[in-house]
Amino acid sequence: MNSLPSPGYINLAYWFNSFFEFLKLLPEKLLMFLDWLAQFHLKTVSIVVSVILTIAIIVVLYKIISLRKKKIISYLDFLSEEEVPEKRVARWDEIKRHLDGDNPIEWKMAIIEADSLIDDIIRRIGYKGKTLAERLKSIESSDFENLQNVWEAHKIRNRIVHEPGKMELDKRTAQGAVEKYEKALKELKYL
Repeated sequence: MNSLPSPGYINLAYWFNSFFEFLKLLPEKLLMFLDWLAQFHLKTVSIVVSVILTIAIIVVLYKIISLRKKKIISYLDFLSEEEVPEKRVARWDEIKRHLDGDNPIEWKMAIIEADSLIDDIIRRIGYKGKTLAERLKSIESSDFENLQNVWEAHKIRNRIVHEPGKMELDKRTAQGAVEKYEKALKELKYL
């Protein structure tokens, strides 16, 4: 077999020339296309375009409705698993009672329990991820106004859990973290 040698360069002048020749012919080709289109009745072309656009609209609406159904179903599942309001308030009051004393261990316990509660709620709502941090990353800030508050409080919780000897916690910081969780719980209609 006799193969042709391939050039080791690209002929830019050829490609630019071809491109400009195409641009010169474009108006002529466009007019030819419009003449060809004019052979058909304008009504026929309009009907075909309308049918295609109508089908596209129906498909988009179907997708939107199916996504909303999934969201409603996950929300209904969340509500069916939900605790009685009195139990929710009692659970939150128990978490806040940890802040009443002067024991830093109790303050840390309040933050850890509040973080666990938020994690449970966000998981049951349907956000995916193995950890609360992964679930928080999947939430749009426009969907959850207190997202930044939860992130800040969660960072304190992580320092408590992962750096137990290094983490010095004062009562004011603990109360601030728990208040951030409380704002989020109110937004989520848990409290």
